[in-house]
Amino acid sequence: MRRTALAAVAALALTPGAALAHDAFGDLGPFYSGLLHPVMAPLQTLLLVAVALLLARQPLALVRRAYPALVLAGAAGLVLHGVWPEVATSMRIGALLAIALGALALWGIALPGALLAALAMAGAALAALSGDAPSATREGLLGALGGILGIAAFVLLVWGALDLLQARLGRISGAVCAAWLIAIGGMAAVLPG
Repeated sequence: MRRTALAAVAALALTPGAALAHDAFGDLGPFYSGLLHPVMAPLQTLLLVAVALLLARQPLALVRRAYPALVLAGAAGLVLHGVWPEVATSMRIGALLAIALGALALWGIALPGALLAALAMAGAALAALSGDAPSATREGLLGALGGILGIAAFVLLVWGALDLLQARLGRISGAVCAAWLIAIGGMAAVLPG
């Protein structure tokens, strides 16, 4: 028994490639990689949570107009990033926008519909620019499609959870979430790079 274990350890030591960690999304393919990117990229997650939180603090009629606009802005951001890969959102700029969106959510007043749509579009576009630039290959296009759907689904799910939380616990719970978002954004804004 002991010799078998030693032989297995020796075999693994001679083949270090077998012991290396694998890419988290490598096995899933480009579509699912893009779909799951919003939950794995810290800046993208921060920006999209900020957008969802701002939407959760607004009347439903305004959210119905702003949501399709943010999905289109996310798609435009991915296309722009594919055409011009050098354009990328820095951590500091993204964190500052998340702080601003969190402050508006904390304030909790209904914004004009056009302003809400513009802010949601800015957050989604910067989130799309913070991800990987898609290439003009089949895999790149599948990844971009997954990224668009990932942004749309992530914002919708977080908005729904926050809206439900506010319905159950009152609007103060949304304000507490906004305060936490501002604190997290502040920490992200002072990170190097």
